[in-house]
Amino acid sequence: MVQRLIFFSRLDCDFITVVVGDEEEQRSFKIHEDVICDRSSFFRSSMKPEWASMRSDPRTVELPEDSPNAFALYRTWLYSRKLPILPTPPTESNIEEDTCRSSLFGNPPEHYHTLAHAYVLGERLLDIQFKNTVMDTYVLFARGATGSRYYPTNDHVRIIYDGTTEGSPIRKFLVDIWYCRGKVEWIENDGDLPQEFLAAVVREMLRARQTTDNLSRPWKLTHTQYHEKE
Repeated sequence: MVQRLIFFSRLDCDFITVVVGDEEEQRSFKIHEDVICDRSSFFRSSMKPEWASMRSDPRTVELPEDSPNAFALYRTWLYSRKLPILPTPPTESNIEEDTCRSSLFGNPPEHYHTLAHAYVLGERLLDIQFKNTVMDTYVLFARGATGSRYYPTNDHVRIIYDGTTEGSPIRKFLVDIWYCRGKVEWIENDGDLPQEFLAAVVREMLRARQTTDNLSRPWKLTHTQYHEKE
């Protein structure tokens, strides 16, 4: 109850405008200043007078390199603390093997392909809690929480490696997926995967030969292993 009152108190403030995307797919979003600054270190800095005064409109922030769809997810999460993708919030419960129908790259739910851009957006905005929520969602899809298992596509790998730095927890998740469940066709017709990623997958395979701890799917243990620490 107290948290709800605190949240609603943050709605008693002015809106700012966030312009997201390049010229071809640009969208503008109105959002309460206190709501977004409370979560994002990037926006807290951007709205400081010394930085805001350098823009033609101090109340407008532009994100030309980010996805409007990803920011729409972020805005929904800011106000609801939920992503409109999964039917239930992330939990630690495991999905039994025989209850799921493996579905690698076909017909994932709406917004699934936005997740990679959403994580990169969280990286830019310095919002660890949002990134961890996106990570939880990826893990639940991989576990089969919707009835089918969905794994990140090669495009997801490229987007995430291009928008994150070495040591990012989501990179470990991508490597785990390929190491444990990867298929030759994933790479057969795609010679454009990040070299850092491929090297990490090979390292994991070689490491596995030296240990008896050969888990089939480590993401089934706990999703928090892929969280970034605040």
